[in-house]
Amino acid sequence: MADFGSSLGQFLGGAFGDSGKPYEKAMDQYRNALGPAQGYQNPFYNAGKGAIGPYQDWLGSMKDPSQFINSLMSHYQESPFARFQQQQGVRAAQNLGSASGLTGSSALSQQAQQNAQNISSQDMQTWLANVLGINTQYGAGQAGLMSGGRHAGDILSQLMNQFGQNMAHAAYGKQAGKNQDRSNMIGGATGMLKNGFFGGGGGGNGFFGGGRGGGGDEFFDY
Repeated sequence: MADFGSSLGQFLGGAFGDSGKPYEKAMDQYRNALGPAQGYQNPFYNAGKGAIGPYQDWLGSMKDPSQFINSLMSHYQESPFARFQQQQGVRAAQNLGSASGLTGSSALSQQAQQNAQNISSQDMQTWLANVLGINTQYGAGQAGLMSGGRHAGDILSQLMNQFGQNMAHAAYGKQAGKNQDRSNMIGGATGMLKNGFFGGGGGGNGFFGGGRGGGGDEFFDY
């Protein structure tokens, strides 16, 4: 009877058990965890992806250095401070000419013009240095966005790879559990047959009896 009980338990466990359920629960957890993890990285990935075009345009704008500098200089405007310095230089030259009696002399006029040119040249160089610095910062910013996007892409790839492995292992475990349940049910049924659970035609001791013709003892005679 002990063998019969063991076979019955094995059969019922296989018929009503769900050995694959824990793996199915794990798969749900994997799915739930993937979404937020992707959500953390997607903004950086999208920003990096969006920076590729501007960065390429930035590089392309400098492939011809002369054209690049000329394009920048076409936007140059003399600063108010430079104009003020030039005006001050003219007044100083005029005052010097009046005081020395050299007003209108070519030497004094040339000196005043040279001072004005020096002021303008310095202003232009300062402006160009500032613009080039801003331009360099722009390119570095786009490169930084791409770097961050590339890093986020690497993380997303790792997440998807790990997710795929976890899901594959869980799917395998789920199917293995189902197969084990089926095997238990078949094994239990086989064991019960050997122990006369469904009775026999002859003298076996059957749980559901073997018929009136046999000489065996039946749990449920029919």
